[in-house]
Amino acid sequence: MASYEPGGGPDFVGIATGCDMPEGWAALFGKGNAGPLLVLTSGVLMHALSLRVVATVLPSAVAEIGGLRFFAWTVTVAFLGAISGAAFAAPLAISRGLRGAYRISLLLFAGGSAVCATSPDIGMFLAGRLLQGLGGGLLTALAYTTIRRVFPATLHTHAITMVSGVWSAGALSGPLLGGVLAGWGLWRWAFWIDVPIAVAVAALAERTKLTGRDSSPIRGETAARIGFLRLALLGVAVMAMAVGGTSGRALAGGGLMAGIVLLAMMLRLDAAVEPGPGGSRLLPTGAFDPRNTLGAVSLAMALMAGSTTAAFYVPYVVTKVGGHAPIVGGYLSAAVAVSWTLAAFAGASAGRASARRFVICGPALEASGLILTAWALNTGSLGLVAAALVPVGAGVGLAWAHLGSLMIASAKEAERDLAGSFISTLSLIAQAFAAAFAGIVANLAGFADPALGPEGVMRGVFWLFLVFSLLPAVAVLAGLRAVRSSP
Repeated sequence: MASYEPGGGPDFVGIATGCDMPEGWAALFGKGNAGPLLVLTSGVLMHALSLRVVATVLPSAVAEIGGLRFFAWTVTVAFLGAISGAAFAAPLAISRGLRGAYRISLLLFAGGSAVCATSPDIGMFLAGRLLQGLGGGLLTALAYTTIRRVFPATLHTHAITMVSGVWSAGALSGPLLGGVLAGWGLWRWAFWIDVPIAVAVAALAERTKLTGRDSSPIRGETAARIGFLRLALLGVAVMAMAVGGTSGRALAGGGLMAGIVLLAMMLRLDAAVEPGPGGSRLLPTGAFDPRNTLGAVSLAMALMAGSTTAAFYVPYVVTKVGGHAPIVGGYLSAAVAVSWTLAAFAGASAGRASARRFVICGPALEASGLILTAWALNTGSLGLVAAALVPVGAGVGLAWAHLGSLMIASAKEAERDLAGSFISTLSLIAQAFAAAFAGIVANLAGFADPALGPEGVMRGVFWLFLVFSLLPAVAVLAGLRAVRSSP
C-alpha cells in the first residue's frame, strides 16, 4: 500500500489542528442540529440495545436450539453483515439520500430480527444474525456519515462522543430487558421487540429534516460501485477463521493463515482502486498503513475495538459456569460499554496535549484490564470481574473520539465522507476478525470440549483474555506513530 501524506485544510479539528478546544455541547444541540442528532442516535440506540439484549439471552438461545461450538459464530456473522452494511452507507447516502438510506437499513434490521425470533435451529438463527448485522452496520455507519455531512467539523468530536453515549444507554438497559426475557424463558421476544422499535425510528427519520452539505440524493450514483469482489474476499477471510475456530488444531491454523492471506489480498485490491465518488473504495487511502497518520490511527482503532470482543464470553461463563442469572452476565459484559462512554465524555473536551496522551494511554489501560479480567474470572468474584472490565472500556473511550476526529481530518478531501463511515467499518472489520480469532483461541484451549466441561470453559476464556491483551499493547505503538505524524 502506497504511503500517503495528508494535506491540511479547514476541516481539521482537535488534535489534528492543535485547536485547544472544539465547540461546546450547547452548539451540538442548537437549532438545526438537534433533529439530525436525534435521528442518528436513535438508530444507533436501537442497534446498541439489541446487541446487549441478544448478548444476555444468547446462552438461553444456544441451549434451546443447540450449537455451542458455533457460539462465536453468532457474533462473527453479525459483524460480517455489519461490515457489508457499513460499506454501503456512503454510496447509499449519495444515491438515496440520508432518509432513504435509513429506510433500507431499518427494514433489513427488523427483517433479520424476525428471522432470529422464528429460528428452529442454529443455521436459521445465524442467517437472521447476518441480516441483523447488515442493518445494524448501516445504521451505525450512517450515524458517522450524518455527522460528516450535517455537522460542522468543530462539532465532530462531540457528535462522535454522543454516539458513544448511546452505546452506554443500550448497555445499561439491554441486560435488564434481556435478563427478564431469558429468566421467563422468552428469549425469542428479545428479537421480536426490534420490529416496533424499527418502525418508530423510521417514522422519526421521515419527519426530520436531514439537511446539510451533500445530504440529498445524487441521481446517477448508485451502490453498484461498491467493490463486491473485495467484500466477498473479506467475508471469506472472516469465515475461514470462523470455520477454523470450530475445527481441530490443524484446521484452526490453516483457517487463521487463510484469513490473513485473504485479508491482505483484499487490502491490496482496494488500494489499487482509484478514489472516486459513490464509495468505489471500501477503505480511505492509506488505511492500516502505519507509515502515515490515517494508517496509524486506523490500525490503533482496529486493535482496540477488536480486543473488546473477548467480553462477549463473560455472560456465558457467569451464567453457565457460575450459575448466576442471565441479567448478571449481561450487566457484567455491559461494563465495557458503560466505562467506554463515561471515559469518552470525560475526555471529549480535552485540549490538544491531553488528547495526544489519551491516544497513547488509552490502549495501555485496555491491555491491563484484559489481563486483570483473565485473572478475575477465575476467582469467581463478580465484583472483581466488574472492576477488571472497567479499564477495558475506559481505555477505548479515552482515545476513540479523538482518533476518529483525527481520521476524518487526515483523509484526502475527496475521501472525507468515506473516512467518516470508515470509523464504523474498521471497528466492524476488527471485531469480525477478532470474534473469529476468539473462537480459535477459546476452542483450542478447551472452551467447547465436552470432556473438560466447566474446567475447559474457564481455561479457554482465561487464555482468550490473555492473548487478546496483546492487541491493545500493539495499539500503543500505533498511537505513538499517529500523534508523532499528525500536524
